[in-house]
Amino acid sequence: MGIVISKATKKELGKFGERAWREADLELYGKPIRWVEKPFLFKATKDGTIVGKIDGRFGGGVLFIDNLIVAKGARRQGVGTLLVTEAEKFGKSLGAHKVYLFTGEAWGARQLYEQLGYKEAGKLPLHYFKRDFVIYAKML
Repeated sequence: MGIVISKATKKELGKFGERAWREADLELYGKPIRWVEKPFLFKATKDGTIVGKIDGRFGGGVLFIDNLIVAKGARRQGVGTLLVTEAEKFGKSLGAHKVYLFTGEAWGARQLYEQLGYKEAGKLPLHYFKRDFVIYAKML
């Protein structure tokens, strides 16, 4: 009989996943690993109005910044720096040793990340909506 691929639910795969990952963790890390993900979401406000937000998640000792956006009229006023700093603080409180993120290759945010000590770690050609992206990382 051949292999058949079909849709599944998290419930029906739960025990299989736990067992398979436990075996893989021993093989790959030499010890059991307890993977815990913690999401974060912070906002920046000025005079009661939201002018920026950052969100992402922590897992496996690494913080991932998924989204950072600052209102057009509030850019270049330190809002992005404050949001990234708060996210890094959150990561450090959980024991993060590294932060990473993606941003558009032609986007102005690259300058912000570089000023904050992030280094280019890779390229993602024709990524989201067929635009080139860059991976940035920073050790904490």
